[in-house]
Amino acid sequence: MPANIDEREAVEAVLEVVRGCDIYGDKGFIGSDWQQEIINSTGNRIWTIKRCNQQQQVSSNLKRLSGRVRQRIEGVFHEIENTGRNPERLLNKTVCGFATHIAAKITAHT
Repeated sequence: MPANIDEREAVEAVLEVVRGCDIYGDKGFIGSDWQQEIINSTGNRIWTIKRCNQQQQVSSNLKRLSGRVRQRIEGVFHEIENTGRNPERLLNKTVCGFATHIAAKITAHT
């Protein structure tokens, strides 16, 4: 997704398919009106960590969970990025072997 497009547009497209779930997002998804619109249209609840200057804060357990999940997601992206960056180091002999290696790498980190 290009950097000049609001992330919410992409999320709305995904949430058209996903119904009745708890969705955890970063501070870019704060906005009670937008969150209420998502709840009404899809039944999904958006959970976000509040900004420091907001009066209503979430529990420290949710902050800790969010940090751990975010760290894991970023670790998976880093591994996938490194796998695709140096394909000559993977020593796969066929395209099928390369695809299998990539799929195994993704599966191992999710």
